[in-house]
Amino acid sequence: MSHLKNVTIRRFIGIIIGALLSVTTATPSAHADASGGQESTAASYNPSAHTVTVTGSRMQPMTGPVSSRPGLLPKTGVAPPPPPPPLCNAGLRDPSGNCRASAPQPVKTTKSVKHSGPSIAEIGAEAAASITIPTNTPIIGPSPTQNKWGIIPVGYPIWLWTTDTQTAVSQTVTDQGLVVSVTATRQNVVFNMGDGNEITCTSFTARPDHNDPFQPSPTCGYIYLDTGQYTITATTTWQVIWQVSGESGSLTITDNTSARTPLPVGELHTVIVNPPS
Repeated sequence: MSHLKNVTIRRFIGIIIGALLSVTTATPSAHADASGGQESTAASYNPSAHTVTVTGSRMQPMTGPVSSRPGLLPKTGVAPPPPPPPLCNAGLRDPSGNCRASAPQPVKTTKSVKHSGPSIAEIGAEAAASITIPTNTPIIGPSPTQNKWGIIPVGYPIWLWTTDTQTAVSQTVTDQGLVVSVTATRQNVVFNMGDGNEITCTSFTARPDHNDPFQPSPTCGYIYLDTGQYTITATTTWQVIWQVSGESGSLTITDNTSARTPLPVGELHTVIVNPPS
């Protein structure tokens, strides 16, 4: 009897549970968990086995605007346009349209300035060429005028020097607003003796009066070996140095403007008159 009661009670409880589960199966339940997601559950009853099966799934919440959610598009069905580019001033954009972090800096260029006037070297050389140098006219000694015949005897030593004894001259020239210092130094004098020969002398000695007639010059002299009417000329070479604005240079000037000095050369013969008997 007690066994029948137990069976009857078990069936009654199964009927009640089955009725409740039929409602739960039709409407799955869902509730939110602590992380913001939703949890869905469903239950089913097996009358023959008198068992209940419960199933569930978890869904993550979706955040952000509707248009950005996967699978969702606006009502038009067209994807939203890309976000606008950041604000950029016109001066900050490069030729490709990209925005620079800062405005480009101007490129500094150095232009070489060309002077239209003459250079310092040209000014110095021009000033040097304008220097006034003394004229060196040949002088011979002894002079033919010192004897009654008015000649220099063949084989007689003559001395050579010039009318000007200056060996250096200096002057200052102003050109293009620059002050140029110029110094000319005599280098040598070339005497053309008129007989096809030249004598180059770097220094001279004037012939003193009452000198030994046959004493040669210690510095510059000549001896004619043939008679004739000769003309002596002198060509003087000067080295000119210029200085201006920390620069310097030099040039050579040849002066052949000296006067011509005529010189008759003859022979002297000894004639014995009224020899002693």
